[in-house]
Amino acid sequence: MKKKAARAAVEPTSLKVHASGEHRYRSGEAARLAKMPPTTLRMWERRYDVISPMKSEAGQRLYTEQDVRRLVLLKALVRQGHLIGSIARLPREQLESLLQVRPESVASEPRATQGGAQRLVRIAAVGAGIQRRLSLSFMQTGCAEYVVLLELSSLGEAGVAADRGEQVDALVVDVLALTRDVAAQVLEMRGRLNARIAAVSYAYGNAEPTETLRLAGVRLYRAPLTAVESRQLAADLQAGGAMAEATVAEVVGARGPRRFGDEELERLMSRSAVVQCECPQHLGELIMRLDAFERYSDDCMSKSVDDAVLHRHLGDVTNRARAMLESALIRVLDTQEHK
Repeated sequence: MKKKAARAAVEPTSLKVHASGEHRYRSGEAARLAKMPPTTLRMWERRYDVISPMKSEAGQRLYTEQDVRRLVLLKALVRQGHLIGSIARLPREQLESLLQVRPESVASEPRATQGGAQRLVRIAAVGAGIQRRLSLSFMQTGCAEYVVLLELSSLGEAGVAADRGEQVDALVVDVLALTRDVAAQVLEMRGRLNARIAAVSYAYGNAEPTETLRLAGVRLYRAPLTAVESRQLAADLQAGGAMAEATVAEVVGARGPRRFGDEELERLMSRSAVVQCECPQHLGELIMRLDAFERYSDDCMSKSVDDAVLHRHLGDVTNRARAMLESALIRVLDTQEHK
């Protein structure tokens, strides 16, 4: 009995073989094969239900080859400009039909590029400790030449940088204690620096500010970071910062600009009388109302951290809803033109 118990306690390998003979991968291995950060995989599963892997008796998620293939397809489509929320539950056949390249070439797709070369990612790092760890991690992974690290000593200095027009792709802050005031400053700096993603490394913190930042989409890490955690943080910051502009709306806290000004939108809405279809009119009205509510939510922010997070969330959701309706309007108009 003791020998059996000892064998059962042995840690299984990352690549498992199911009773049916089919390979099963753990989440970390599946993410590596799909060439995406594990944090992205977890977010897609939790928020969009993109996949429902089986679980082992110990509760570990186990992914099939088909699951990995689906993740690769979704990642390629997101890079082409599709919103993950709109394609998350489509069957594989529809995903492949949406793909603008041959499906079999997706697995070898290059990393996010701009003009044929890998895109530089600007990261604002607040705190000498996190600056050293990130610099070392980027050097170890060979990504240092693709990262511009803006080194700041404090959140106050980050505000000065924002005043002089600095814009970054990612913001990471290292603090000893995570308080309500620090949480408020992090959220403010994320907006002022126009950072697509933000992360905080902290040694001590109360439940209230940490939960506030989690709800606002800020990634949290407990200090001191291990070497592995530092490399993972560096990879997350670079991957999130290098996302194409078309996918920015999928990042919590990031806003996309309007596609149509009021005058252009009114002109498009007027097509309803010409084509005998009121869809452009209805969509245009909804877009205008959502834009007004987004601005209203931003104006409602007060000095209370929780109130600011709530209204920022409402504005973010409204922004994504407007972007989806703008895409729907474009599709309606394109369909009418080809009739």
